[in-house]
Amino acid sequence: MSSKEIVKAVRDLKGVCFTSVGMRDAGQSDFKNRHRIYDLKTLAPYYNNMGLFSAECHGGARWHVGIMNRRESPFEEINILRELMPDVLLQTLIRETNLWGYRPYPKNVIEYVVSKVDIDVWRCFSFLNDVRNMRAVAEVVMKRGRLFEPTISFTVADWATNEYYLSVVRDIIDLCGGVDEIVLCIKDMAGVGDIGRIGNLVDAIKQTYPELVINYHRHITDGLAIPAMLSAARAGAKIFDVQEDSLVRFYGHSPILSVHAIFEESGIHVHLNRSEAEAAVQKVREWIGHYEWAESPFKGLDHTVTLHKMPGGAFPSSFEQAQKAEFLHLMPAILKLMSLYNRIVKYFDVTPGSQITWVTCSGIVNRYAKERGDAGVRHVIELVTRFVEKKFQDFDAMEKGEQEELLMLFRNAPGDFKNLLLGNYGRLPVGWPAEWVYRSTFGDEWKDKIKERKELSPLDAVPEDDLEKIRKELSDNLGREASEEEFILYLMHPKDALEFIEFREKYGEAPLALPTNVWREGLKKPGDRVDFELWGKPYTIELVSVGAEHEGIVHVVMKVNNKTRVYKVETPRAKKVEIRMAKTPNEIGAPINGNIWRIGNPERGMLKVGDIVHKGEEIANLEAMKMENAIVAPFDGQISEVCVKLNDTVQEGQLLFILEKVQIKEPMGRID
Repeated sequence: MSSKEIVKAVRDLKGVCFTSVGMRDAGQSDFKNRHRIYDLKTLAPYYNNMGLFSAECHGGARWHVGIMNRRESPFEEINILRELMPDVLLQTLIRETNLWGYRPYPKNVIEYVVSKVDIDVWRCFSFLNDVRNMRAVAEVVMKRGRLFEPTISFTVADWATNEYYLSVVRDIIDLCGGVDEIVLCIKDMAGVGDIGRIGNLVDAIKQTYPELVINYHRHITDGLAIPAMLSAARAGAKIFDVQEDSLVRFYGHSPILSVHAIFEESGIHVHLNRSEAEAAVQKVREWIGHYEWAESPFKGLDHTVTLHKMPGGAFPSSFEQAQKAEFLHLMPAILKLMSLYNRIVKYFDVTPGSQITWVTCSGIVNRYAKERGDAGVRHVIELVTRFVEKKFQDFDAMEKGEQEELLMLFRNAPGDFKNLLLGNYGRLPVGWPAEWVYRSTFGDEWKDKIKERKELSPLDAVPEDDLEKIRKELSDNLGREASEEEFILYLMHPKDALEFIEFREKYGEAPLALPTNVWREGLKKPGDRVDFELWGKPYTIELVSVGAEHEGIVHVVMKVNNKTRVYKVETPRAKKVEIRMAKTPNEIGAPINGNIWRIGNPERGMLKVGDIVHKGEEIANLEAMKMENAIVAPFDGQISEVCVKLNDTVQEGQLLFILEKVQIKEPMGRID
């Protein structure tokens, strides 16, 4: 069917239909994207007969976590599911110019990648609702004859009126040339829309564009998702996102069987094979216990999400980050600060916006905690609360000392927050924040930075990449010609793509073949064994013995198909590496915990000992919580030591570079 025929079929359908997000967003929102294709593929036979509109099985952060943690390729997943459920539309989720990454990619990269990925339904959203950013994706998807699903990001705020949303929908329809070849999605990512508000918005859109097919995407965190979905259905929405009841926790989507029941009881017919849906729910129960470890430590529904607006996709991963960095106890304060922050800088807390909000606010709270303890945390919350709720963001109404403190609030904000303020992601939905935010972020340079602010879409502002140069760079790294799929993975996530390729070259298709309990925990005691099939052949691996540790080395004896093999395993004690910390002004330390994914900058490439760097020049880039953090030279200097390697994991304060100050002479004037 063409996209036009699909849209007409849904429009003419009696009642409503479902998109199952069980294979993608369910895992992202409640299980940190750890669900393996080994388990998810068991749902495919049921999906194939269930009567779904589509299965969201691809995209979002699942792409990135797949290569980084699960060691699965998104291309493998597509191929497996195409074979197992050929009658289902496969759906992806992309972040307009960020695609499946977290930064704006050049237009030629977007066009190239979108043209190569075999997906039927392309849901595309902007965390700024900047429809201009969707242009390249829309053009390629619609030219290919695939179904484009432009998406409006939804929140509740005094500025988020029906008139505002209708203007966004109008821009979308203008971009797509009408309503006959698209499905419009309303993305209530945080689950903050109350029952009446959602019905009212859907009704306003349908009154204006009666032929437009609407999909309502709604997370359950506030506890009111099912009645909100019913309200949207009564107002004219036709497609609803659901997931298996046995997958439902606190931050994902509504249970498919429950939504089916309430719709049918309310006189709204659902196009669904109920028995197949029930079988899928039961199938999940067979393997979901393997993922209890991945659930968020923050349990229960949370109606205060309507204030802090932390969305499902970011909730579990942010708690995981806080747990690892040992500041889980600060989460209530961070969420409170987020509820105030999103009234100062206005956008939608979906990726990458949610990461920008989280990294910025957690950084502020952590700084006060380190400097002044619990009293400092209480102080900063009281300060910002007073500014937002009592002084209504009137900077001049604050006392002088409070003003000075606000002017330091964002001084250590991450690079992506600065990029947001400079328009590098696109146009903010209701205008730029107040001048004091720029003063706080950029210090004495704030006026110059405001002049640098872009009004263009990143599609028109980000220079094109040299794809052949990047392909050669990848092939040089691999020591062989890169495949097309490897190249696309590298375009999205260069550091993690290289690690993924290295892992798969070493361990082959182990991620696809091994059962989840063995993949995660291994074989624990002598006599434990695992049976699996690979390339149509049966295999058995048995643990025979684990030797004693000697000088950090352990010898492990295994039987592989009854053939004995001995493996040497190095423990953490085999190599002791001293972590050097930055102590003097010429020693550059890591600002936060993270991974070094670039040493140097795009203009100069890799930096090395002896290179001269200039004040403010990027000398490295550190990734944390999926956000890039540029590390810049604090003065003009010469690199005397590079203390880390590419892909190293570093801790806050760890020594990265040693710079020696140099006097850089200004070039002499031209002599005619």
